[in-house]
Amino acid sequence: MAQLTLFELNNLIKTQLEANLDPSYWVVAEISELRVNQKGHCYLELVEKENNFIQAKMRANIWSYTYRTLSAQFEQTTGTPLKAGIKVLFNLTINFHEVYGLSLTVNDIDPNYTIGERSRLREQTIKRLESEDLLNKNKSLALPIVPQKVAVISSNTAAGYGDFIEQLNNNSDNYSFYTQLFPALMQGNEAVISIRKALKEIHESKTSFDATIIIRGGGAQADLDCFDTYELARAIALFPLPILTGIGHERDQTVADLVAHTSLKTPTAVAEFLITGMSHFDNLLYDYLYRIEKEYKTRLNTEQQKLHYLSSRIDHSAKEILQSHDHGLAQKALSLKHLSERHLEREKSLINRLDQQLTLINPSTILSKGYSLTLKNGKSVMTQKIEIGDILEIRAANKTINSQVTKVENE
Repeated sequence: MAQLTLFELNNLIKTQLEANLDPSYWVVAEISELRVNQKGHCYLELVEKENNFIQAKMRANIWSYTYRTLSAQFEQTTGTPLKAGIKVLFNLTINFHEVYGLSLTVNDIDPNYTIGERSRLREQTIKRLESEDLLNKNKSLALPIVPQKVAVISSNTAAGYGDFIEQLNNNSDNYSFYTQLFPALMQGNEAVISIRKALKEIHESKTSFDATIIIRGGGAQADLDCFDTYELARAIALFPLPILTGIGHERDQTVADLVAHTSLKTPTAVAEFLITGMSHFDNLLYDYLYRIEKEYKTRLNTEQQKLHYLSSRIDHSAKEILQSHDHGLAQKALSLKHLSERHLEREKSLINRLDQQLTLINPSTILSKGYSLTLKNGKSVMTQKIEIGDILEIRAANKTINSQVTKVENE
């Protein structure tokens, strides 16, 4: 049996590869790792995934001179630097070294593939959201007329967040807003998880917010890739509060913008949107107050005129009624006068008769006719027991006689 040394085996592999492989291949791969050493050489790990499962992996390198040229062209075309997490179309040469093994050397990159791939994934996400009826889900929520209490998702060190707060707090009309920051990463592989975590914290917060705002400053286009993901877009679409975005980009809307309630270009544009809404409501209130005051004055003037008219009518009618009844009242007054005079005469006659009767029954009148009145202790003897020895008082018309009883005869 023939034997080979390890060097001989590796050399055989190298010879066979060089004899049977083309000088280079165009290969689609995702960059899972990327690092640049001090000399400017770029070292990559390329992978192919299926449902996040790695099906293939190989290391590659871009020599410093080539890397400077290719990375600049790629960023200028795509708006993003070469970095981990993106798919790229590479022109590769396959190398096999007896000591270092199999590796790939990058000769060229087609940035148009990355642009197309990004666009394809974006359209795929939009179609999925549309099929699940989520594109207008957040838009269907009612945004308060005057949203004053807002939750803000942003990086606390982002210039965009600072611009937003400055614009909001120093508005020329001195409107007051309450904001609470929920910090999150706004770019990179962890951004989606971080933003979704912030959304959950807002949902579980005891504070009742009017709306949620997602803002960040400007940056490379690729830094916005997280806002094109299905996971983040779905979380925004299903969020129970209206979401306003101000991501700070100049290209077409991200998918997050599409599903948000209201999309604005920059953080300061979001602040201006809130301020303008407040100003519009303020002007609307002023207009309502002006119209109410005007209507009140018009109605008051109308009612005053009606009151004046009714007062004149009442005064005129009262005078007519009084004039029409004057004659009747005079006749009734005269009739009452005659009746009262006849009544007085009758009463006078009655009084005279009674006076005569009283005179007739007066004790003085009776005594003047020769009668006398016998009293015992000032009281009539008719009601008392009379005994011998009692002193009786006998009153006549012109004298009073005191006598003592010597004999009592009862009939």
